[in-house]
Amino acid sequence: MNPSKGCILCGDELVYTNDLSGLTCHFCGKEAVNQQSCVNGHYICPTCESAPIEELIMTFCLSTAASDPIAIAMDLMNHPSFSLHGAEHHFLVPAALLTAFYNFKGQSGMKKVALEAAYERSKGIPYGFCALNGTCGAAVGTGTFISLITTASTLSEKEWQLSNMMTARSLDRIARSGGPRCCKRDSFIAFVTAVEFMDELLGVRLPGNTRITCPFHASNRNCSREECIFYPEKKEK
Repeated sequence: MNPSKGCILCGDELVYTNDLSGLTCHFCGKEAVNQQSCVNGHYICPTCESAPIEELIMTFCLSTAASDPIAIAMDLMNHPSFSLHGAEHHFLVPAALLTAFYNFKGQSGMKKVALEAAYERSKGIPYGFCALNGTCGAAVGTGTFISLITTASTLSEKEWQLSNMMTARSLDRIARSGGPRCCKRDSFIAFVTAVEFMDELLGVRLPGNTRITCPFHASNRNCSREECIFYPEKKEK
């Protein structure tokens, strides 16, 4: 971790310690190999600090026991290799949802196969898909998630319906938010919509707070600011 930028996860000061006991990498869970952590005890190993982002998503999702998809996504979005806008969001959305779902259900052993399938499916969604094809990759990611947990196929009945309904709901809300595109806003909308969808139609209520405040707005020169529901200084009308 770069001391001048603070902790990847919380932004607080980085310090050196001679006591490595109990210090493990937040992303992969491996024991500490150097002495740098933040004042809150967050430690990121050198491998995870420089890992390709898709690899990091997979590593973190396999190691974490968290069942809040938004918290999982936030930790990954805070990584310096994670783009403000980019196709990695197309994998992030189903990956965080799958991880939270299987952890919540006590079926963490099912994550690996599902995550690998989600990654393969997300690779076919290019950057700019929202504008060029009229279908946001984050919305597609929610449909991918439902498809995987219900084992939907082209010949399924209810499962086919649910996965398409999931994408449609996410896409409708994303479209109503208006342009220009914002991968953070659209992913947040996708997560909130998927959490509500699971509660309503699958009877699964994941823990966590869906009242999101975006920490990335200052980095986005195209941010719609008060027009965005996640803008931290949004004025009540």
